[in-house]
Amino acid sequence: MLAFEMSRDDIRAAVRGTAFVDETEAGLSPIRLPHSIRQRGGDESIERMAAQTAGVRLEVLTTASVVAIEAVLTRSFPAAVPDDARPAVLVAVVDGRETDRKAFLNGPILRQLDAGRTERIDGAVAIAELSLGEPATRPRVIEIWLPQVSATEIHRVSADAPLHPSPTRARPRWTHYGSSISHSAEADGPTRTWPALAALALDWDLTNLGFGGQAMIDPFVARVIRDRPSELITLKIGTNPINADALRMRTFVPAVHGFLDTIRDGQPDTPVVVISPVALPMHETTPGPTVVGPDGHLTGTPDAGDRPGVLTLSYVRPTLERIVGERADPAMHYLDGRRLLGPDDTHHLHDRLHPDAEGYVLMGDRFVQIARHAVWAPRNPGE
Repeated sequence: MLAFEMSRDDIRAAVRGTAFVDETEAGLSPIRLPHSIRQRGGDESIERMAAQTAGVRLEVLTTASVVAIEAVLTRSFPAAVPDDARPAVLVAVVDGRETDRKAFLNGPILRQLDAGRTERIDGAVAIAELSLGEPATRPRVIEIWLPQVSATEIHRVSADAPLHPSPTRARPRWTHYGSSISHSAEADGPTRTWPALAALALDWDLTNLGFGGQAMIDPFVARVIRDRPSELITLKIGTNPINADALRMRTFVPAVHGFLDTIRDGQPDTPVVVISPVALPMHETTPGPTVVGPDGHLTGTPDAGDRPGVLTLSYVRPTLERIVGERADPAMHYLDGRRLLGPDDTHHLHDRLHPDAEGYVLMGDRFVQIARHAVWAPRNPGE
């Protein structure tokens, strides 16, 4: 057992990537939406996605060479996905570089049985011990990235030297909102989601509000973004309303305007980038809802004759570009999502909807290249 342990207050103070932490009898649960609003989605889906710790990490100051995390994990899988398809991985980052990554040794699984029903399989405490390299002569900032595919109730953080919450670093704060592609469950660990890859490369302070299946342009999420001080806000929207057949042409436009209006109420001058969907052949001209086709892969629903005003990507992309243009806001910009993953990259869509691990790396790299030359991108101190 490692001799030095963080107090609960220190763990709370070390949490980055979210402003919200729930206290439980046994520990602390970072969560990406506040308790007061995360039940407003109409069912438990948004609450379950908000509990998964995508982009959330602990930042500590220490000379340690080893740090250990004990936590209860709650992972969720569609019934057809094997339990080991999305391992819950913990990653240590020192000076912007990964030093170790470990899958938690065990932990509970919350298996999705059908709409609205889940089953808890196991409640064991999971343990992961991470190497930080040689002991340092001076305290250094260590980032411990929590799994993007599980809710994480932290019970204990310990090391072989004292560790304390790191002071807030002077770097640009980036808030990103999006769907499962931003949540990036298929990525090879929490630092290889496309937003995390970009944030680490650009040295930006990421808050990832990517919620699998839940980027429904919800007003309560806009309020969270409004109240989260940022130097950059990016909104990757448009796919989930098609997947769920949740909006029509008549309702999509005012929903986007209302979302942007709410953000502007609190952050009138922050650069906002509206990112349209990546290339998804199954929905370019075919509306949702997204269903499992005869071949076992996801597909659209072709028969839209009795559903006037249904959305497809051929409508959503130019509509988002037009909305941004009509608002005539000099700090608001449009980015075509096909610049991140385009028609020539769709072999990375392993199920026709979600990129594989290599696809997320490609997206992260491309976003970095765009941001390095973009007028909307914040600069680090000294650049």
